[in-house]
Amino acid sequence: MSAELPDFVTLKMRYDNESFPTGARAELRRVAEPEDVALTPALYRLFPGQKPDDRHWRLAFLLPCCKHAAKAKSLGAQLAEAKVAEARVLQVARSHAPLDMVQLRRLLTHIEPTVDWSEFGRMIWFWKPEDKRKFVEEFYIARFNPAKGDKK
Repeated sequence: MSAELPDFVTLKMRYDNESFPTGARAELRRVAEPEDVALTPALYRLFPGQKPDDRHWRLAFLLPCCKHAAKAKSLGAQLAEAKVAEARVLQVARSHAPLDMVQLRRLLTHIEPTVDWSEFGRMIWFWKPEDKRKFVEEFYIARFNPAKGDKK
């Protein structure tokens, strides 16, 4: 296992590239849980020459759900703007693996966000309680911004 972080933006570009097989993209869209990614050839195309672990599975599981743009708003802020119910955001943060990723993927599929993969990929790679807390904080800070007034 490499101690070096993947280049998340390059990974997203590899996934979006025309040379990445359409069937492989479809495989990743169809899997039901992050662990199921391990049984798809697409995972090994994304991470050639590597032995993927659960961090790789999470990335591959969420790759189909978000576009990339440098300096994109945080995912939490985008969820707030899309008026996603706070209960759904909290459900992701309070759930344990793999249900947390399944629920996060449902939210992503629902709002189709554009994220900065350099930041989003890092969050998903580590996905620790601190990352979940930051995700929730970004949602609430954007939702209850005093400059805009409380949104309901």
